[in-house]
Amino acid sequence: AALVLGAAGKAGLLSMVAARGRSERVLGLVPDPAGVEILRRLGFDEVVMADATDPIGSVGAAREAFDGDDGVADLVVNCVSVPGTEAASILLTREGGTVCFFSMATSFSAATLTAEGLGKDVTMVIGSGYAPNHAAMALELVRRNPALRSVLEERFGR
Repeated sequence: AALVLGAAGKAGLLSMVAARGRSERVLGLVPDPAGVEILRRLGFDEVVMADATDPIGSVGAAREAFDGDDGVADLVVNCVSVPGTEAASILLTREGGTVCFFSMATSFSAATLTAEGLGKDVTMVIGSGYAPNHAAMALELVRRNPALRSVLEERFGR
């Protein structure tokens, strides 16, 4: 399963849509009802509302909603644009799974120390903001998904 924190933001929406068909389950974590509604409009049923800066609350809500025990997902993508979400990301990742910290609000020292302090073996990947052909891939996702395009047009205009 793939879990996206900040799933209703720009990078989160693209991550959710890109993961569809590539992961057996695509889960989203958002901080408010508006985010839940956006993801439901895009056909995502497994969405939970929680504050990613509250690791215990996030883990409790996600485990309850997604039936997780040792973490919730094999891959967690953190697209949250506020600091203090490292612990939730690590706790929501299954032992041996991967966390992609895409947000520039991430404290990599906090992430490393949290994983060490929890004794959690996860692979941590830093999203650099650049990947070959990323713009073409993003545009293709938007072109192939009219609902995604509609959400982005509502947010940013045409």
